[in-house]
Amino acid sequence: MRTNSWIGRLLLGVAAACMVTALVQAHTKLEKSEPAADSTVAASPKWVQLFFNEVPDQKVSKVEVTGPSGKIETGPVHSMADKDLMAAFPGTLANGKYTVNWQTAGKDGHVIKGAFSFTVQVKAQ
Repeated sequence: MRTNSWIGRLLLGVAAACMVTALVQAHTKLEKSEPAADSTVAASPKWVQLFFNEVPDQKVSKVEVTGPSGKIETGPVHSMADKDLMAAFPGTLANGKYTVNWQTAGKDGHVIKGAFSFTVQVKAQ
């Protein structure tokens, strides 16, 4: 009887570990961005684009960008492909470091947030 009880607890533990792993993997994840995180770009980007592992929920999605002069007003957040979010810049970004704060959710409904930075360094001609 003790062997069956031990095996039952082991199987229950394995099942619980699998469920936790599945839940962790189920959340939406940022796969890449343009401009890339921690990159330095030689020209002012026209937009910021975020690429996820699944379709982001447009209803809860936000993209906010701050730079050397404070918050950058962007166009509305929209999608150009199935698994991305994009926000356009209305003008040219000055040299400096910019931080992108984003929020979205995937099919599990769990809201996730993240941030990354990039630097604009246009050389004077």
